[in-house]
Amino acid sequence: MATRFAPWWSVQFTDEDLGAWVVRQRWYAGKSHVPRFRIIDAAPAPEATRYLLMDDAGSVPALYHVPLTLVGSPPKAGDPLAHSDDGYLVDATGHAPYALSLLAQMGVDTSRVTGSRVLTGEQSNTSIVFDEDGRPTIILKLFRTLHHGENPDVTVQRALSAAGSPYVPRFLGSLDAEWPDSGRESGVARGTLGFAQDFLPGVQDGWAVALEAARERRDFTAAARALGTALAGVHAALGASLGTVDAGPDDVASTVSTWRRRLATAAAEVPAVADRMSAIDAVYQSALERPWPQLQRIHGDLHLGQVLAVQDGGWRVVDFEGEPLRPMPERAIPDLPPRDVAGMLRSFDYAGAVAGGTDAADWAHACQSAFVDAYSGTEGAIELDPVLLNALVLDKAVYESTYEARNRPDWLPVPLAGIDAALA
Repeated sequence: MATRFAPWWSVQFTDEDLGAWVVRQRWYAGKSHVPRFRIIDAAPAPEATRYLLMDDAGSVPALYHVPLTLVGSPPKAGDPLAHSDDGYLVDATGHAPYALSLLAQMGVDTSRVTGSRVLTGEQSNTSIVFDEDGRPTIILKLFRTLHHGENPDVTVQRALSAAGSPYVPRFLGSLDAEWPDSGRESGVARGTLGFAQDFLPGVQDGWAVALEAARERRDFTAAARALGTALAGVHAALGASLGTVDAGPDDVASTVSTWRRRLATAAAEVPAVADRMSAIDAVYQSALERPWPQLQRIHGDLHLGQVLAVQDGGWRVVDFEGEPLRPMPERAIPDLPPRDVAGMLRSFDYAGAVAGGTDAADWAHACQSAFVDAYSGTEGAIELDPVLLNALVLDKAVYESTYEARNRPDWLPVPLAGIDAALA
C-alpha cells in the first residue's frame, strides 16, 4: 500500500500501519472479524489531519473517524502510530489545541477554557472534558463510527435542550463533515462528527447506583419513581418538539413482524425459548389487536446504564443514539414510547438478578411498579396499554436470550425468568 503523510509531517506511515493501529483502539468495533481497511478521505483539520477508514470486512461496512496529529513527546496514554526524530504521530483527541478547535468549530465560547482531558472508560466513542477556571464544565462526544445523516444523539438532545427539558444536559453545539461516497447520487455523504453539552459534576451511572442498592437491599422505589417521571417528561417534550404520527396498519404489522423474526431467531438458538414460542406469539397477537399510541422519536436503547444520577437526587437521560445494531436511518423512524418503558423494566430485572439473593425478584418488582406508576401519573405521559407493554417486555427479553446464549451463557436464566414473568 502507499505511504500516507501530510505535507507538514516528517513522520511517514503506510496504510497497513494505520490499520494495525486502529484495531488496537478501544473504539474499534470490528474485533470479531479480520478487518479490510481502505482510506476514503484524508482532510486537513485545525491542528490535525482527519482520516476516514472504511472497514469492508464486516457484515455491514463501517466507517471510522481517525484524527491524527504530530506532537513533540511520547503520549502519556495510548500508543503512537509512528514516530521520527521530529515527533510522534498520535490520536489528536488527546492534543489540547485540536480538542479546543473542535469546540470552536461548534460555536462554543472557548475563551475561559483552561484545559482538556480524554475520558478513558468509554469504548465506542471518545469523550473529551474541558475545564473552565479549573472546573469541568463541558463534555464533547466525538463519534468514531460515522454515518450519513445527522446522528440521533444530536437531533434528540438539541430538541430536548431547546424545549427546556430538565432531564438532559444542556446542548451546546455540534460539528458535521462531508466525505466521498460513491453509493450516493451526489457522490458525497454528510454526517455528524460530534457534539458538546454541559458536563455534570458528581454524577453516577444509573446501573451502578441501582446495583449497589439491590445488593444492599435498600429501597430504591423513590429513585425509580423519579426516573419514571423523567422518562415521561422526555417523551412529552420529544412528541411536542419533533412531532408524532399515527401508528397505521403497516407500522403495526412491521413491528409485530420484527418481534416474530427475533422470536424465531431466539427459538432456533435457545431451546427454552422454543418451548415458550406459542405462548409468546399469543401475546404478540393480542398486542396486534390493541389500540396503539402515536409514534414519535424515543430513546430507543434505554436502560439503567443510559441514565445519570445527579447530585440533587434527580436523573439525566443520555446517549440517544438508539439501538446499536439498527442501521442509522432506522433509528430516526418514529417508534413506540412504551419501548423505552419496557427497556427500563428489563434493566431493573437485570439489576436485581445480578445482585442475587432470594428476594431479588421482589426488589426488582417494587422498582418496576414504582417506575410505571410514576410514568403513568405524570402530566402528558403516553398511556401504557398493559398488553402492548407486556409484548414489548417480551420482545426485549427474547432479544436478550439470544444475546446471552451467544455471549454470556451463565446469564441466560435472567431473560428466561423475564419471559416467564411476562407470560404469567
